[in-house]
Amino acid sequence: MKKYVLLFSLLLTGAGTVQAENLPERLNAVRSELLASEPLATYDFRQLQSQFPTPLLVPSSLLPQSSVYPLKSIQRLYKNAITCKGPWPVSPLLTQPLVFTRALCNNSVLPIGWFARAGYIHPGGGSYALRYLEQHPGMLEKLEGYQHIQERELAPTNTILGRLQRMSHEEIQVFILGAEAFISNGELWIRNGNEYLIYGQPTWSLALKEFDVNFTRLNQTNFCVLKSGNICWEEEDKSHLTLYLLVGLLVVNIGLLFGWAFYRWRIRRRAMQERMLVLQILTHELRTPIASLAMTVEGFRRHFDALPESLYDEFRRLTEDSRRLRQLAEASKDYLQANQQELSVQHVDSFNEWVEYLTEPYEVELELAEDRPVDVNIYWLGTCIDNLLSNAHKYGVKPVKLTSSFKDGKLIVSVSDNGQLGTKDWARLRKPFVSEKGLGLGLTIVESMIRRMGGRMKLIGPPTTFILEIPCESDSASG
Repeated sequence: MKKYVLLFSLLLTGAGTVQAENLPERLNAVRSELLASEPLATYDFRQLQSQFPTPLLVPSSLLPQSSVYPLKSIQRLYKNAITCKGPWPVSPLLTQPLVFTRALCNNSVLPIGWFARAGYIHPGGGSYALRYLEQHPGMLEKLEGYQHIQERELAPTNTILGRLQRMSHEEIQVFILGAEAFISNGELWIRNGNEYLIYGQPTWSLALKEFDVNFTRLNQTNFCVLKSGNICWEEEDKSHLTLYLLVGLLVVNIGLLFGWAFYRWRIRRRAMQERMLVLQILTHELRTPIASLAMTVEGFRRHFDALPESLYDEFRRLTEDSRRLRQLAEASKDYLQANQQELSVQHVDSFNEWVEYLTEPYEVELELAEDRPVDVNIYWLGTCIDNLLSNAHKYGVKPVKLTSSFKDGKLIVSVSDNGQLGTKDWARLRKPFVSEKGLGLGLTIVESMIRRMGGRMKLIGPPTTFILEIPCESDSASG
């Protein structure tokens, strides 16, 4: 029994020790685990350095070496290489390029060892070997090791050449520096003394998972506590604190978004209420001077016979304007009612005659259906049509056309012009107190009053066409 208790205590202690290990100790455990397993391949680093010199690995060797040689001398050597004639540049820095160029011009054979002594790379970029093979293709087998790895035929992925050819610039750099560990194309390279051992993802991922270790590719802009080659090592966080924080932040952001939207709605609603109150106050205040004007007109009417004949036309105009102002005040009272009920209607014996009278001030083409009596709110329907005709003439493109038809007890009136407004513009134009070339509050009032008459308004196009649909029979039009 005591043995079991002791064994259980050791297990608990061991588990606590594993949990208490820091990141370097965990990495040592991962390293030991990997070294004990079978790698995909093993390479001697010293042999790799000899087989693949740095100039034949780095991508910059494929570019012109303008920073290494005098520019004027290089330009002169290039011209000489085309004509194979002197005078040749005498700069000591160009000794090997000059030897190579004259060898090509004279079709002479260079010893294999010369390519290493010359530094492998031609001043124009790329290897001497590649340029030499263009003139001596039979020497490919001997010169292949003196070519840049990207100049050689792509090798299989399970060979050292294939692995190096598929490395990125940063991976080549950490390989040249002999990093203790780096990742390349899903394979983990671990250096053990003078050897590089390569492990595939199934092997290294199991080892990392066993010891709760993870890594990301090293990023120069991010902070890294423990790095190796192009790897930033980090402990795997098994707690859900990060997830909870992210979810909490998301919930808070959504709440703030809805709160902001509600606040904006409250502000806009309050602004609309304030504007509506101003309109109500203005309408109320206008009733007094309108009533006074009506009494003045009535006083003139009683003494109409005493007026000079030259004032008859002015008096009739004053009477008509006074009547319209009184009618406008009464109609505005209906529009600003809080209950927003449907409007009352009046009987019109001839709709076509009424429309013709309404459109007299405008240049408009009429296409009217067969005439019939209708029951509509004369003032507000007339105001709506007048507003649409006025907008079409001011902001539309002529000709302006008004058509009418009747369907299912409804009167359908459309006002069109050759403008470019369409359905997509309706949501923007109908916003109250938002002007669009003069359109805004007028269209808002039109739509509101058409709705109060039990109908609807829509915009289609192009060409710009406003359509009003309202009940026109006594049993459907009255509120």
